[in-house]
Amino acid sequence: MGGLVLFHWEKCGTGQDPACCYYNLWVERNQQKCAQVHIYPNAGFKTTGLFWNGDWYGPAEPEWGPALKANSFLGAPVLFPTPNRVRNQTFRFEGKQYEMIKNGCRRGQHGIAFDSVWEHSDPAIESDAILLTGTLEILPGCDNYLAFPFPCRLTVTYRLTMKGLGFYYQVENTGDSDMPYGIGLHPCFTLQNAHEPVLLTIPAQALYEVTPDLLPTGRLLALDACKGYEVDQGRDVKTFRLDNGFLLKDGDTLLRYPERNTQLCIRTTPEFTVSVLYTPVALGQLPASEHPIFFLEHQTCCTDAINLHEAGVQNTGLLILKPGERNEGSIHYIFEEMTQ
Repeated sequence: MGGLVLFHWEKCGTGQDPACCYYNLWVERNQQKCAQVHIYPNAGFKTTGLFWNGDWYGPAEPEWGPALKANSFLGAPVLFPTPNRVRNQTFRFEGKQYEMIKNGCRRGQHGIAFDSVWEHSDPAIESDAILLTGTLEILPGCDNYLAFPFPCRLTVTYRLTMKGLGFYYQVENTGDSDMPYGIGLHPCFTLQNAHEPVLLTIPAQALYEVTPDLLPTGRLLALDACKGYEVDQGRDVKTFRLDNGFLLKDGDTLLRYPERNTQLCIRTTPEFTVSVLYTPVALGQLPASEHPIFFLEHQTCCTDAINLHEAGVQNTGLLILKPGERNEGSIHYIFEEMTQ
């Protein structure tokens, strides 16, 4: 990948609804755009799009503009502090019960960061990347504190290079009691058409058994005993009808696009122990479209992790910070040409 490399950014959507404003970051090599991403600081600091070597791999402006504005979960929202669902929008921790209420509404899905306004600076350019950093603080008196009364600071940096996108986070407990939490991303991926093969390999070791409303029971099921859940075998993602979480073992998650001669490797730090695969079109939950979508979400904990942990369930992945402690980690989306 030799040649002249340049990094660029622009602020788009100014003058409209603030939640629709975004930063467009891109990388050029030899005057050809090779990587790009959009970031929305006023809509939960989510990313959309993700472009590499001539193709978009997620919904992006301008084609998906109306859908991105209407649906906060299209793109890649940040899931914090409770990835996915919380039973009855209520959790118990260390014997106390907390109702997740934000702006007068009960919140039981995808946490409270995804529709928050984040503090941020302008993008910064390094020798081999362009970065954008945002911060979300939960403090007494703010709307988020009513839903999650644990003072904390979440800092996220997106780092775009020629090879893809890095997501780096740091969580700090700024309060005076232990703080339970999880973090993850909820990226939406698009196919070029309804027939494009996308071969999926998740290094899963077990399936979280769930109730009909998709809440874990606390039991883990052996993957080889669950017909239709063989996510570790390189099957076409369109053959799955799932909205399920998997306990991970060591290894990278792979998405192989043979018609684009491209492989996307998803590599995480060890605390990301769970992956959720959601195929809404196959489940009949979204209308069929020219560009079918699926979600592949990496999380540090399972759905309803705080309640399960309080009940003594193992392998929830719940993280707990003592006062003054901080944790950090990353998810990398790495593109490369596919090898046989």
